[in-house]
Amino acid sequence: MASKPLHYQGNHTFSKTEKGYIVYPKSLNIVWGNDKSYWKLPNYEKDDAELIQVNWLEVTGCIDNINIAKKITYEIGFTMSLMTDAFGWRDSPVYLMAKWGDNTQWRKVNLTTEINGKKMISKTITITKGKGNNTDKIYFGLYEVWNKKWKGGLKIHSVNLTET
Repeated sequence: MASKPLHYQGNHTFSKTEKGYIVYPKSLNIVWGNDKSYWKLPNYEKDDAELIQVNWLEVTGCIDNINIAKKITYEIGFTMSLMTDAFGWRDSPVYLMAKWGDNTQWRKVNLTTEINGKKMISKTITITKGKGNNTDKIYFGLYEVWNKKWKGGLKIHSVNLTET
């Protein structure tokens, strides 16, 4: 009997907005996402993903087939919230990553400066269209894989890509 994979593969859908795109958690790839002791996954397209506990946070996604000829810039931000019982974030900064063509950017973000239970948009990361392969895709991610400490109580509501 084949076992279910431990990592959740999102449906990779996204919606166009007035100034960019929005990606909901059901579309994201979540490491350990199929293990209910680590994540509560969304049932419906616009539901949140809720981190129960992990010591390896890796949430990624992309938008593709965007076919933008001109060189433009997007700000990418994860809309998230820390629940009142969140733990493990004090010494666990997360990293935002964005990649478009040959251009890759990283940014360190401290989530503990935010108010518990309220939706927040993380500090954004800015990406400009690069050259080379995959210029019709923008990849993005949220990571904390380095300190190996357990953390939990994070809700991911959406990822917003806004043209600047």
